[in-house]
Amino acid sequence: MIARTPSRLMPLLMLALLAVPAAAQVNILPEVRGGVAMRDIGRANAQLFDPAQIRDLNVELLFAIPDLNAWNPIGELRPHLGATVNLEGRESLAYGGLSWTFRAPVVPVFIEAGLGGALHSGSFQATPSRFGCAVLAEAQASVGVEILPGTSLMATLQHATDFGLCGKAADGLTTAGLRLGVRF
Repeated sequence: MIARTPSRLMPLLMLALLAVPAAAQVNILPEVRGGVAMRDIGRANAQLFDPAQIRDLNVELLFAIPDLNAWNPIGELRPHLGATVNLEGRESLAYGGLSWTFRAPVVPVFIEAGLGGALHSGSFQATPSRFGCAVLAEAQASVGVEILPGTSLMATLQHATDFGLCGKAADGLTTAGLRLGVRF
């Protein structure tokens, strides 16, 4: 005996079956990145190539909006969301913004710049934060190489600041690190 679908559910079932192939063609999360970072680059006690200075983890998601790249024929514009988490209990960042990626035409090398905003965890910690504002401006730059198809390794520099707008002198946070990216 064949089970009958009620007639009012049939349009919903047909719509769901039509939507599956359409959703499969649009990949809104084309890249995931993760890596390690050193903080306070540019300060007197920071040594850029010292593995003992690695105290932060970074993860970032890059999204695709198909019509966004129509505005930029040179490169790829993608929204990003990410987090830089400190392993020692100092300020961690949750950030979001827009990234622009330019890939070289022949060699597997790319450069990237990103701008956006960030929230930091310093407001929720017992130790005083370097920031006066909870909301920060965030900028980042990367240079990368595609090591395998769909897999890249990049050096990244990230800076977050409140520009001294909330009662404290501007004391930005600069991190430098290595990340591995996987494109889908």
